[in-house]
Amino acid sequence: MTFRPRAVRTWGYIVAGIFALACVAMALTLPLIIHRILDSFGFVVLALLVGWFCHRHASVEVMANATHVHIRNAFSSRSFEWPELIGVSFPEGDPWAHVDLADGDTYAVMAAQRADGARGVAMARELNSLIEEHSLTS
Repeated sequence: MTFRPRAVRTWGYIVAGIFALACVAMALTLPLIIHRILDSFGFVVLALLVGWFCHRHASVEVMANATHVHIRNAFSSRSFEWPELIGVSFPEGDPWAHVDLADGDTYAVMAAQRADGARGVAMARELNSLIEEHSLTS
């Protein structure tokens, strides 16, 4: 089972595309003298960096199978065996959910986002149900 956010995926790629088009337009409209060529190159590099950043945020997900849960956030990934997970918390006002770990720590789950509204909360509840189900069989 795979969980992915909807809003951040949609808007992340839209923002990246618009920003890339704007940077390319600025790079192409600069006069072709040596310092302007470097400026143009800088716009292209900036567009690539912003595109990479937006892609990292848009590609967050949780993948769960029979043996483990793999959580990929924007800049970190981690796999957990089912017995390592206690539950999911999604406190009011937090931008995304967190899994509670058996060692007393928590780990962010950026795939279940407040920006998705009821869908994000339902995703967190479904992941919590999976954790409860697998804790009974472990």
